[in-house]
Amino acid sequence: MLRMGSGTKAALLAAAAALCAGLVYHLAFGQTPVPEAVRRLSGLRIAAELYRQAEGTFPLDYGAVPASGKLEAVPALKLKWRPACSRVVNYPSLEPAGTGCWGYVADPGSPDFGSVFIDSGAKDPAGRYWTWF
Repeated sequence: MLRMGSGTKAALLAAAAALCAGLVYHLAFGQTPVPEAVRRLSGLRIAAELYRQAEGTFPLDYGAVPASGKLEAVPALKLKWRPACSRVVNYPSLEPAGTGCWGYVADPGSPDFGSVFIDSGAKDPAGRYWTWF
């Protein structure tokens, strides 16, 4: 059994506390800057449009866009109080579920079919809802 002195225990506890504080700070305050998030969102939208032009319709699943080569990879999105996310969630309509990921309207019957959006009901630092972009 490994024996630790009180100084070693204190150092380990301090390190663990610092790690936890860093994680909480990252979740609470760390986020993709708004201009960068909008730029990434624009890239996802352009890729969907390139897919539509090549295939004649938007995909029924956004996963078909990177698979077709129109997008190299889904970019990361980090919103406040959410873990970073690098995926697009398919939805039947433009109603955010608050995943903090990218959203895509995958139902051809929806008037918003093919729309890519930021899936969050929260607001950005300027007070605008993320879904407004």
